[in-house]
Amino acid sequence: MAQMIFVPMTGDEALALRSGDGPHHYQGCAATRSLAAAMDANTVVEEVEYAALSNAGVLALALRPDTPRLVVAAEVQEDQVTDTGGPHGEVEVDELAWAQVRALFADERGALEAVELAGKAVAGQSVAVALAAPEVQALLDGYDLLWFAPEELDNI
Repeated sequence: MAQMIFVPMTGDEALALRSGDGPHHYQGCAATRSLAAAMDANTVVEEVEYAALSNAGVLALALRPDTPRLVVAAEVQEDQVTDTGGPHGEVEVDELAWAQVRALFADERGALEAVELAGKAVAGQSVAVALAAPEVQALLDGYDLLWFAPEELDNI
């Protein structure tokens, strides 16, 4: 059975994935049981997936604080994913291939100053710690990640 995951990357990392030269192991977020359990009992799966996407955007700030956020959405097989048990949907994914990518999410140009401030504030932190940072909350309240088709990678 397939599962949607959200993996933060730099533009260069996404290009390497597309060319087949990317690493074989990534950190990301997904609609895990623990993420769903942390949300309201009546939350539908699409809302849990949206929370996972948002959390992957926060993970991007912590892992790659000096770059605009880019999150790759991919449909992978369950055996490719390891749920690390975190309450924010943290997962690890192995053997990710570009053919599995379904969408890209990136910051709009107007968000770049807020992204830079948030990245500096949470560099190297966990998703939980990063979510509590006022700079991250300001970014999340003010800007959404924009959707792009995988074919648009070169234009982001």
